[in-house]
Amino acid sequence: MSILRRRDFLKVLGSLSAAQAFGMGPLGKEGSSEDPLKVFKLGCISDEFTQNFEQALQAMKHFGLSWVEIRTLWGVYNTDATPKQVREIRRLLDRYRFKVSMIDTGVFKCTLPGTRPIAGEKHDYTAANQYSKQYDVLKRAIERAHQLGTDKIRVFSFWRVANPEAHYSRIADDLSKASEIAGKSGVRVLLENESACNVGTGHESAKMLARVPSSNFGANWDVGNGYWLGEISYPDGYDALPRNRIWHVHFKDVHCNPGFKGCHTTIVGQGQIDLVGQVRALLRNNYQGTMSLEPEFHTKSISSMEGTKRSVAGLLKIIRRALAKGA
Repeated sequence: MSILRRRDFLKVLGSLSAAQAFGMGPLGKEGSSEDPLKVFKLGCISDEFTQNFEQALQAMKHFGLSWVEIRTLWGVYNTDATPKQVREIRRLLDRYRFKVSMIDTGVFKCTLPGTRPIAGEKHDYTAANQYSKQYDVLKRAIERAHQLGTDKIRVFSFWRVANPEAHYSRIADDLSKASEIAGKSGVRVLLENESACNVGTGHESAKMLARVPSSNFGANWDVGNGYWLGEISYPDGYDALPRNRIWHVHFKDVHCNPGFKGCHTTIVGQGQIDLVGQVRALLRNNYQGTMSLEPEFHTKSISSMEGTKRSVAGLLKIIRRALAKGA
């Protein structure tokens, strides 16, 4: 490694050594000589690093990543980006040689008409929480998928209510309609299990997948989100899902107090989720889809950039351990 490259590498990784970052310690139980990035289509949600898209891509590139999931950039949701901003996204993807795994949307992350969210009304995205605007957002998301070179968009299941399953029929109708619209353009719709929404666990995802059998409707499996609802996401939540309908995976790590109280995210590798087991299960099931790190971790002393860097390092080490034969 040249002096210049070494300086750049250390600048990105901060206090982490290269060996720590990539899990290149002793082999066997602690690591594998197999390259995780040749086995899995691993990337990150760019804004987990920073809203500056180019800086995020640069940080990912230093880890050897070549996939990116796009949510917000420069302070706006991708579906609200201007034509000029979309051209800049495309330019940067080409410059740094990244492929887009999935377009994240806020579709159906709103109140289902006639229901009362248990957390009260929210206004953190999309058209002041207006249900009537959701299909406009969906159409822009389909356009972004075509512009940025992916066939997957992420959606939700409306803000969570006290009795979610009582509304599954209506939710399934909207998800079916969205899938039909997207399918006409060759785009797949992936439902994320989100604890703030009506489908938040692996078991709930399985029920909704059964209600929406559309060939272009599948799951964005988040291995951490079920903990906030009292589900051990791996293995319990994962085992409930039909394997052939998991088309994207989100990795994070979580720590909860007894009884699933006080749950919070941690740097990947420092929480309670059996991520090694999850990765091994994906290997056993010959998972061929994309996956992204979504650590959602920062503190007063650790920035999102630094927390995400440490989580990338932690996840690469976990994957290397999972790949180790006989471990």
